[in-house]
Amino acid sequence: MDIIPFIQFTFNTRFITRWVSGGIIFFIPFLDFFSIGYLSRALRTMMTGGMGLPTWDRKGELWIEGLKQVFVFILYEAVPFFLFSFGFFLKALHRFTAFFGNIITYLGFIAMLIFSFFIPFAFAVFAQEMDFKKALEFERIWRAIKEVLIPYALGYIVILVLIGLLYITVLKIPYFLGFFLFSILTYYVLLIGTFYYAQLFVKTSLSSVRITDAV
Repeated sequence: MDIIPFIQFTFNTRFITRWVSGGIIFFIPFLDFFSIGYLSRALRTMMTGGMGLPTWDRKGELWIEGLKQVFVFILYEAVPFFLFSFGFFLKALHRFTAFFGNIITYLGFIAMLIFSFFIPFAFAVFAQEMDFKKALEFERIWRAIKEVLIPYALGYIVILVLIGLLYITVLKIPYFLGFFLFSILTYYVLLIGTFYYAQLFVKTSLSSVRITDAV
């Protein structure tokens, strides 16, 4: 299934409430683990060739899986988080150290872009293997990324651009409506990204299911 048919598919009345539900709670602390767990379950379903979007049954398992995927994210972003924290500390310490704090904070943004680049396949590995160690095998994941490097990088850029556009447009809508729509639409972008990267992942040496057709 290609991207356009999948987008049309997600607006089927049978499935639209499933991703809208995830989007509503996506930025609510602790409840967001349900949303992330659902994306992880959807990713696993898509990688194994399943049709449709998964249900929200076994919510306890969803929450735990979402928590684990957040932990994978934190492990990947440990260096950027450290740079941000140290940079903010230097900026708050003194005017003189603020100069270096700004530089370190800027390096933190660069580091976040670099480390985040690995996350789509790291999430896919964890969804497939449920193993933190394998999700952190940078060299193995990088080899798989290189197998589909151009579409992988394009997908990463498109997702960043779309979320950035939502941030500077939808989030500016007054009152709670802007945040509400931003949460749902951002989650939908991530759902489409999940489908896209699932299709790439199954073409690589990391996948237990190998497909060689074009995405």
